[in-house]
Amino acid sequence: MLTIHTVLDSIALGYEPVWNRARELAAVRLGVRAVHPESVDAAHLMQALGDDWPATAPVLILSIDSPRVLQQALVCPPVHNTWLEVPASQFEQPETLARLNAAAQRGHRLLRHADLAAVRGQAVAPADARNLLRLGAEPVPAGLMGQLIEGVTTQAVARQCLDDANAWGLLGWPDADVLHTHRHHPLNHDAAVVQQILMAIGDEDCSIEHLERLVRQDPVLVYRILLLVNSAAFGGRHEIGSLRHALMMLGFKELGRWLTEQMPSNGPDADLHPVRYSMVMRSRLAQHLLATGSEDNLRGEVYTTALLSQLDRLLHQPLAELLNRLPLSGRVFDAVLRRDGPYHPLLDVARAQGEPGQLHRLPAVCQRHDVSLEHANRALIRMLATSRDHASPRSERMM
Repeated sequence: MLTIHTVLDSIALGYEPVWNRARELAAVRLGVRAVHPESVDAAHLMQALGDDWPATAPVLILSIDSPRVLQQALVCPPVHNTWLEVPASQFEQPETLARLNAAAQRGHRLLRHADLAAVRGQAVAPADARNLLRLGAEPVPAGLMGQLIEGVTTQAVARQCLDDANAWGLLGWPDADVLHTHRHHPLNHDAAVVQQILMAIGDEDCSIEHLERLVRQDPVLVYRILLLVNSAAFGGRHEIGSLRHALMMLGFKELGRWLTEQMPSNGPDADLHPVRYSMVMRSRLAQHLLATGSEDNLRGEVYTTALLSQLDRLLHQPLAELLNRLPLSGRVFDAVLRRDGPYHPLLDVARAQGEPGQLHRLPAVCQRHDVSLEHANRALIRMLATSRDHASPRSERMM
């Protein structure tokens, strides 16, 4: 029997953030790998992205592995707030360059993917394209204005590219090297997040949903709030399924008082923000992988599970040691420590979608967990489309 595939169950989608000079999320590279090439066409792919990528979302860079689908995309109407990544070789031949010029006239934003050494001195690519440049062993040049850079593995080079050479953004972030500089001490709370929370608490219209959205930007803060509500001062150990439950136990006034006492004395290390927010993005993706219509408590527990699964990187302690201090549900322990239970598939699929260069693994990971590619891809699109939204201070207020 012939199986008919739709575009979203015929591709594997993965993501990689782009960070700007303020160390904020500026764009996301969306890797598109054809699994059933005969069922993939660019027009349906653009429709799946909503035809009009939200202006509030990060810029979306489409990195399509199929030359045929990429050529189709170039002749489709452009999707707002998206760029098309194009191999450098297509800018070098008259015939393919003519197609790129026509695509640019049609309104497409193009990104030439090239080695820095091969295009050194070419500030502007043909067809009015921007550059995505792979660093090699050569020193970072002085002028990278407007360019995107990949291949940065150290904090020093990241700072050179963004702060000294004025690059537009970095694809990926040197997490390991940034965290290595903090290896002797567990990370403190993010002072910028604490300030946002204190301001929100002072707003009479602030809701518990908005407060939760702010707190969960900082994995360390989430963990320490969970520790706090399970301390002797709050009646001992409780099973806490979500961050919202912990915030309701604290209340606005107590949370504000405690945060004021915990305010970090030193200024925030901006280079840590991409590390933290990458963890937030993966946790949000795991949450979106739940079935549509899932209860808020379930969504909150999945988010907390995914966030805690990465905590050892920030606090420099084994995960088992960190989590055993909390009376979390068995579902959380199963997923994080045993890689089992109902939440493990959500974490595993989210991890596979966020690993650059490993997108070929996604179909097998989805199949192992009985998750359809279409479901995984839709979850990723929803997560990315809201990655720069801020919850509005409405709904019920905590007492």
